[in-house]
Amino acid sequence: MRGPGPDLAVFATMSAAEFGAEAARTVPAGSELVSLRWRFRDAEQGVSGRGAARVTPPDSLRVDVRGPLGFGRGTLVLAGPTAWADPESLVRQVLPSRFLVWAMLGVVQVPDSAERFERGGDGARRWLRVVEPGALVTTFELRGDTLVGVVRVRGDRMAGRLVLVRDGGGRVVHATAEDLERKARLDFDIDDRTPAGAFPTEVWRHP
Repeated sequence: MRGPGPDLAVFATMSAAEFGAEAARTVPAGSELVSLRWRFRDAEQGVSGRGAARVTPPDSLRVDVRGPLGFGRGTLVLAGPTAWADPESLVRQVLPSRFLVWAMLGVVQVPDSAERFERGGDGARRWLRVVEPGALVTTFELRGDTLVGVVRVRGDRMAGRLVLVRDGGGRVVHATAEDLERKARLDFDIDDRTPAGAFPTEVWRHP
């Protein structure tokens, strides 16, 4: 029998440091090169293509996407407090908020505008919750130390959600992120995750 969902769970306030320690348990042990296929659609268009993500724990991520002829290529780099995108308009259109990009790969990161941190549930099924300005609440659902999904609620309305599908070994093979306010959806199909050594420093620099 499933335990209570987040709406019925009792939440307690936690510090940013405590949230960070919980989130760190979802970070991969070493650098990875992730090969993926992506599909994006909103009210105006639907496009798809291929991409790659370079992940270096604990907080460096580069995503390169390419699409069909005429759509072009885009790059998003998150390296600690540094972030850049090229071209910014394309990346902003296709890729969700930076913490959700991490979450699509199975990693919990703090939303940029977090004001309060909370936790609920037990060790088997638990939630980490972040409260942001504008009555926006982000809830991460975990099974043990494994991220299962994310729900975003603004006031009394659902603003977005992320669902992860994992294989028998626990690796994310599919991620669906929906922005219900923008009426947009992004899907990642992860074809391969290969352990990697240190990436060249040029990977993280703006060209």
